[in-house]
Amino acid sequence: MSCKISENEVAKMLTIIAYITISGFALLYAIHHFFGNRDLCKRTSHIHGPITFPLIGCAYLFMGNASYILLQVTKLCYTYASPFRVIVGPKVAVIIQDPEQIKTVFLSSKTTEKNEFYDFGKAWAGNGLITAPRSIWRVHRKLIQPAFSTKILQSFISIFQKTSRLLTEEFSGKVGQPEFDVYPDVSFTSFRNICETSLGMPVTAKTKEIDRFLDASERVFEAIIIRGMNPLFHFDTIFNMTKISKTFYDAVEFLITFTLNVIEKRRIHLKSESFQNEGQDRKKPFLDLMLEMADNGLFTEDEIREHADTVIEAGYDTVGRTNCFTLLMLASHPDIQDKVYKELYEIYGSESPDETPVKLEDLKHMEYLERVIKEVMRLYPAVPLLGRKLLEDFPLDGCLLPKGCGIVTSIIALHRDKRYWTDPLKFNPDRFLPEGVEKLIPYTYMPFSLGPRDCIGRVYAMMSMKILMATLLRKYVLIKDKITPVEDIQLRFAVMLEPAKPITMRIEKRVK
Repeated sequence: MSCKISENEVAKMLTIIAYITISGFALLYAIHHFFGNRDLCKRTSHIHGPITFPLIGCAYLFMGNASYILLQVTKLCYTYASPFRVIVGPKVAVIIQDPEQIKTVFLSSKTTEKNEFYDFGKAWAGNGLITAPRSIWRVHRKLIQPAFSTKILQSFISIFQKTSRLLTEEFSGKVGQPEFDVYPDVSFTSFRNICETSLGMPVTAKTKEIDRFLDASERVFEAIIIRGMNPLFHFDTIFNMTKISKTFYDAVEFLITFTLNVIEKRRIHLKSESFQNEGQDRKKPFLDLMLEMADNGLFTEDEIREHADTVIEAGYDTVGRTNCFTLLMLASHPDIQDKVYKELYEIYGSESPDETPVKLEDLKHMEYLERVIKEVMRLYPAVPLLGRKLLEDFPLDGCLLPKGCGIVTSIIALHRDKRYWTDPLKFNPDRFLPEGVEKLIPYTYMPFSLGPRDCIGRVYAMMSMKILMATLLRKYVLIKDKITPVEDIQLRFAVMLEPAKPITMRIEKRVK
């Protein structure tokens, strides 16, 4: 006698199984949470902060989109005195905003371990400089540092000149047209720069593969933020059951494959006869130096790829975002844009960048332009939050922070804090005049981070940004039809700082 089960009964059984599975994971999560961070919660209970609840901690504060999360973090920084405690699921962190506390933490060799939040990106970046544990980072940073020496960076000038002129050509078709989104072209220029300089990868045009790379990196960052703010997703088993995990891992797989192909092509080129004829006294950019050290047993194949991925992402996205915010501020402040152009006119007169491109020696004369970029990085730091993790008990202002505790600082909240900046939401490049810098409270400005794990590419970034801006502004006037005050420009936290809405403007040819 056979027994048939109807489709409805099968569906009910599957629902029950799914419910039991999810309930089981929730129970395991609760047990892990209770025993995993109970000691940290107890040892940090003397530190004030927002109300916490069992299992979720303060996660209820961050239940919203990427813009809401950024606003909430900033609000907390202005509500609670530094340091204060925040708990998200099993993660316990202390947020610091006091300049002296920031100095103590970020300049210490004992606090160079990255926060556990960075682990969510390790499937992609592995042990690259940003995500590596300090034991690996300490060795690799010293080995990689020569690739960012002054002489090597100076050899990139011709590439920055070329890509900046190519961007002006791309913009030429938009002269006299309505406002357009500047990010696609500007970010591609930054991507092109990092590929042609540090990786030795020629980029003649934006291909479908490059478009997919840029899109995939955004998908990865979005998934990291979603995972970081959802306590349940902190556990690999639970996260791997979600749709967002499939998006994340598919994007990571493509990014890794892309970089491996770049590395292999460069390795073949370095062994080619044409390269051998270039001579042995040439300066070695990042990837060439990495491959040479790998041949000497200093790096594994995985480590080359991880560092290359880190350099690509950190090199193009941070610079691309900063360039877009710089264009927005110049378009929104015509008087400041005029001052920048006046400075450039004193250097080049009416000569076009096609005839007289920006040279290395010109950069030191662009003092006002540099102040503009610094002010942009104050209001719009590319990386708005920084995190560390304590590997040993750490005294801070009479408060003992326990081993295993995270330490976080909000750079964007620090840079906009009225306690340290006069009229903080006003765009004022003259804050960075020499006399103004002397009055700044130390450790209230850190767009490239601070201390041993600061940004290795800070000189590269400033050099490339100045050349691009000087090239664009000699050809075009940037115009914003409806200017939005700084306080009303909505931002979002997607690992990098991004505008919630596309940055748009229109351009006109500059009359000499």
